[in-house]
Amino acid sequence: MSRYNTLKSHAAADTVKWVIIFLLMVGVIGAVVTLFVMLDRQTTVTEIGAEQYMIGGLDEDGAELEGDTSIVTRSGFTTDGLKAEIADEATVTYELFFYDADGEFMSSTGDLSADFSGSIPDGAESAKCVITPVDDEDGKVSLTEVLGYAGQVVISINR
Repeated sequence: MSRYNTLKSHAAADTVKWVIIFLLMVGVIGAVVTLFVMLDRQTTVTEIGAEQYMIGGLDEDGAELEGDTSIVTRSGFTTDGLKAEIADEATVTYELFFYDADGEFMSSTGDLSADFSGSIPDGAESAKCVITPVDDEDGKVSLTEVLGYAGQVVISINR
């Protein structure tokens, strides 16, 4: 009988070992999936759409300026991963304005007619974009033209 009890205790010990190994594997798989989800969230790229723009502008100090000769983003967006691409046959120029964490104006790029992918000032946390038509028929931006002008400059950021 002692031999039977020895085999039974080994079988029970083997079952416990397999349950522990199974639980460890589930934990490792869960950790790997969680890591991939977290990394994916960090590198998600978002584009600033035309609905983010309104008719207006910014002055040389980065303050909102009323006018109807350009369009400006309604609010600031992060500078993390900031890129701006302009269409090949664009009829606009654009300017990026940079602000610190407190919303204080730091600097601007000046009018750009080429892609932007760098030279963000140190300490800049957010930015706004002003798009100005180069060859508008009446010199004023109308509500129906906002979508067309905003579509010529594609701004992407990390979310």
